[in-house]
Amino acid sequence: MSADAGRSAGDARATFASTLDGCRPLFPPALLGCSGWERLLDRARRLPRSVIDAHFGFEFRLGEPSPAADLFVVVLPASELAYHYVREGARAERGSPAAALAAGLQEQAANPDSYLARGVAGMVLEYDLAEIEPGRPPPAPGIFFTPRGSAPGSRAEFHEHGDPAGLLAALAVTAGWSGHEEEIPIVERILAALPDTGYLFQAGALPGRSPKAFRAVFKGIAKGAVPALLERIEWPGPAAVAADVLAAMDDLVAYVAVSMDVTSRGLGPRLGLELYRPPKWFAVDRTGWLPFIARIEERGWCLPAKAGGLRSWPGTERLLDDAGMHVVRQGINHVKVVIDPHAPTAAKAYAGMDVYPCGSTPRLR
Repeated sequence: MSADAGRSAGDARATFASTLDGCRPLFPPALLGCSGWERLLDRARRLPRSVIDAHFGFEFRLGEPSPAADLFVVVLPASELAYHYVREGARAERGSPAAALAAGLQEQAANPDSYLARGVAGMVLEYDLAEIEPGRPPPAPGIFFTPRGSAPGSRAEFHEHGDPAGLLAALAVTAGWSGHEEEIPIVERILAALPDTGYLFQAGALPGRSPKAFRAVFKGIAKGAVPALLERIEWPGPAAVAADVLAAMDDLVAYVAVSMDVTSRGLGPRLGLELYRPPKWFAVDRTGWLPFIARIEERGWCLPAKAGGLRSWPGTERLLDDAGMHVVRQGINHVKVVIDPHAPTAAKAYAGMDVYPCGSTPRLR
């Protein structure tokens, strides 16, 4: 990081909470209640206002009665927010997840030859806030990389910037983990089993959870091809349940992403089917989501109260805060149906916010 970036970040006094607090009326009570709000606001107080310069959003657990939300933020290379995490890591205990994250961001900014600079197009940090006890600090955030070349037909570019070994090594270092070699052949086997259109969209490490596992998300797989893929890679979970979910939502879904856990012992039994509708998340499309929400409620993957809250989420409002008048745009990115042999099948909604000054052009299109 440059000295100028450091001074810029150090001079910023406002926190993310100063913006988020004005958005409180925009959260349906069924999705975010009082204790969930306090946990979210507590985390927002520890983050700079520059969170809104990129993209942030929330994960709502639709199958759980508790009205709480997880938070995710996008960290752009060499940004004010990246510098914030570097400063946090400098104050953290040596060997802690915060110190490891800071070292990774510093490497990304300072060493153009590193995998983090060459091979990572973006980074998302996800805070698990929904289940922590009030007053306790949240666990270390999950770290998700979007590899360069993460797009249909770009496998050659992905391997040019770094193969799975490079990707997992960079994730392990940034998460503060030692060892990742046993997971490499498992990821390579999945990549080899993908159809020609398939690609690795995102890869993550979850240092705040146990046991240790990498999270891999694949796109470019036709909905009807997912069950055969699960069979080819010998996924150990209930394939019939996955096929049933896809069949039930087929007419309402434009495309699907598949997320799975990769451990040193092989693939985990938990599977996420990420279901996307045609519009981008920032298209305010409340009416278009209604049949989708009704369907997941009918299937029992979403509680009625949560369905009601989700129906009222998309929209555009104005916000006056200490930085002036802003537009707040809310949308739903996708809904993930989680299949886990140890828990009932349930859905999670990934909802985004875009905050930008009135009269300016929205950043996200």
